[in-house]
Amino acid sequence: MPHQLSTFQLWQRLTSAVLLLAAPMLLASCNDKIDIDALNAKALQRQKEVRTADSLAITKYIADSSFINVQRQRSGLYLITKVPGTGTPPTTGQQTTVIYRGTLLTNQVFDAGLGADGRPAPITFPVGRGVVIPGWDEGIGLMRKGQKAILLIPSELAYGPSGAGSRIPGDSPLRFDVELTNIQ
Repeated sequence: MPHQLSTFQLWQRLTSAVLLLAAPMLLASCNDKIDIDALNAKALQRQKEVRTADSLAITKYIADSSFINVQRQRSGLYLITKVPGTGTPPTTGQQTTVIYRGTLLTNQVFDAGLGADGRPAPITFPVGRGVVIPGWDEGIGLMRKGQKAILLIPSELAYGPSGAGSRIPGDSPLRFDVELTNIQ
């Protein structure tokens, strides 16, 4: 499943993030001619460009799809309710069970969420604990038991510039059709 992270993957992301944050200092200590401010400005500019591109791609996708019940979050995540649920949304740490299907905005399926028998294979994870991509933590955290929805997730809340294997290119906004089947 490309959206669940193993302990090793979490460790890799953590060490990568630390190295990215420390890289300017390491470079500066190796070579006094490195302009840290320029590197930071370039990184911020790239982040802004990716956010803008994701926002344009997602809003075009929404307009082309004629969705209703669209809710945009401050993070850039969109929640589109297809079938409302009942009760209250899960709180951080509660176990949630979800049936899903993941596609690129080109409608190319990268994860059908199926088990070996070809049937939908629900996954269970604690919401808000970083076990899944940030867009799932946020999106599933907004849903109610029984709710069916579409999550449109900007790349920075998904797999970022690195993507995920050969199926999800870097900087790809994603669509997940999800059903929250249980909250414990």
